[in-house]
Amino acid sequence: MPSPRNVSPGKKAWEQYIDKATVDERFVRAEVAESWKRCRDLKVDPLQLANDAVDQTRLLKDRLFEKQQLVRAARPFIQDLAHFVVGSQFEVILSDEDGLLLEALGSSRILTRTRRVALCPGVNWSEAAKGTNAIGTALVEKRPVQIYAWEHFCERNQFLTCAAAPILDPAGKLLGVLDVSGECRDFSPHTLGMVVAAAQAIQSQLRFEQVTRRLFVMTRYSEALVSGTSDGVIAVDREGVITEVNARGGEILGLPPSEARGSSLRSLCGERAPLVRALAAGEGTGSEEIVVEGQGRKVHGAATTLRDERGDVMGALALFHNAPDRSADRHRPSIRSQHTHFEDIVGTSPAISAARESARQAAASSSTVLILGESGSGKELFVNAIHDASDRAGRPLVAINCASLPETLIESELFGYAEGSFTGARKGGHAGKFEIANGGTLFLDEIGDMSLSVQAKLLRVLQERTFSRIGSARELPVDIRVVAATHRDLRAEARRGTFREDLYYRLAVLEIFVPPLRDRLEDIPLLVECIAAKLSTRLNRPPVRIEEAFVRRLCSYGWPGNVRELENVIERAINRAGRGATLTLEVLDLAGDRPACRGTPPPESEPARAPTRSLRELEKQAIADALCAFGGNVLRAAAALGIGRNTLYRKMQLYELGPVESFRHQGPTR
Repeated sequence: MPSPRNVSPGKKAWEQYIDKATVDERFVRAEVAESWKRCRDLKVDPLQLANDAVDQTRLLKDRLFEKQQLVRAARPFIQDLAHFVVGSQFEVILSDEDGLLLEALGSSRILTRTRRVALCPGVNWSEAAKGTNAIGTALVEKRPVQIYAWEHFCERNQFLTCAAAPILDPAGKLLGVLDVSGECRDFSPHTLGMVVAAAQAIQSQLRFEQVTRRLFVMTRYSEALVSGTSDGVIAVDREGVITEVNARGGEILGLPPSEARGSSLRSLCGERAPLVRALAAGEGTGSEEIVVEGQGRKVHGAATTLRDERGDVMGALALFHNAPDRSADRHRPSIRSQHTHFEDIVGTSPAISAARESARQAAASSSTVLILGESGSGKELFVNAIHDASDRAGRPLVAINCASLPETLIESELFGYAEGSFTGARKGGHAGKFEIANGGTLFLDEIGDMSLSVQAKLLRVLQERTFSRIGSARELPVDIRVVAATHRDLRAEARRGTFREDLYYRLAVLEIFVPPLRDRLEDIPLLVECIAAKLSTRLNRPPVRIEEAFVRRLCSYGWPGNVRELENVIERAINRAGRGATLTLEVLDLAGDRPACRGTPPPESEPARAPTRSLRELEKQAIADALCAFGGNVLRAAAALGIGRNTLYRKMQLYELGPVESFRHQGPTR
């Protein structure tokens, strides 16, 4: 490559390397020479033209989601640096561990200039993509790097001077790079030190967040363990003031836990109690018996003083066992023992019959099942029926509600934990639901509310059929059948990125849709009869009579709460009926429709027409009017009538009302 006049020695050294692959060690630093060699081996074109026209918007969006913790921790420092270099031709850049640029801040002039060489978010600046540059070279070297002008392997980037420092997580793993780039004529030897200081500040912030998360997790674990044990637990500080007490401890003290906190240990044990005196003197006593007078009796327990990292006494923890030992009950899994047959799923409508048949087929298979349906529609009934009709019927059916537990606890509930895996961990560890359900069925209710991180671990178990407890490297084989349920549209959640698409397809091998009650209103008479009989027995009432008007009104209601709301309404009606044991309109109380439910008479003009037309004629007229009023829109007409769309279609066929299109341009009929 011919060299023009007035070319700097460094530029000539670059040209010499490009032409002959020889390094002039007088001008080329060792780390730059090594980088040039890597670029040559990677066949990077030093004269490459811009080739970054590919739209990386989706890739950048996905990567920002994956690296949100890094971006959140780094953003304040990026903004501070950008403010510091405001007015100069520099921009501040954050990349991930692969060299993909995530964020860039700077003046509009430098951003416009660097955009010509694609130094902007969504573009990869690794050495393999862009040759020697501060970001890519810092990723390889894993140490701070400054690249000046002609030291860039690609000629089109040689107007830049760049200083970059790697960002490591608390375990030393590379997370990304912080970089300051600008015009080479504005080069300053102090830039690198400023970038290194900012990168170290980001690392400190990440360490702080990690410690905070660990403390939060340990606190929640401790709270769960304390509240979950049947033993009485009372914790006091160095001054003998109660700082924590669980429900059983409150029973021992004769106070609600909220009132017991802040009380003095002296008032419970007396001034002369060894533990009280030891705490007052700042001395430890190891483990000793403690006696507390509560609810007119003395309760014996064991107290242990607690020390901080310097060995100073910081408080004490007391455990009380005045009740029979129920440890076996405490560790026994919460296994559903009720037996359900498909005949217990009440209804003869096409919608519920199709769901019941799908469930029968699922019971004969060992594949995973996903049950979809609105809240209160009876999804759990299908789970029990599938398990009891399967070849796992004699094994446990274990359920966990993914929406009722915080993310910090659901993982330990699913996988269990090993002894010593965190402060307060139970001796011998704790078995999770996978171990408890081994050989049987695991029911994951409200699976759509599970966090993405736990979803990834669940997917691994479903694929590999092994798992490990938290804090243990030992892989345990597991033989379970997973049935999941949700009221969410998991396909839509997968498109939004809130539910893993691969997990959805792993779960939905067999998919069952439980219809809402409004789409099977013809099942209501039979449901009312079955529910009323069951509730009468449970409420110790005589068998009830059910008036036809009572059932007819239920059939015209929309049931947003589904079967669960129907059970609620019938139980309320039985209680309102008292010993009269007859369910009438007078005892019916429907939410949002109470005046009509209590038998409020219709307007005076209505009774005059009623005797002249049958109920069948009135229903046909009401359906025709609704269809005309809404221009043939079946969904809106059904909603106005308080019936399901499928029911409306059936009644249109029954009354021979003709196709929907015939109502598109009509007004209400009279």
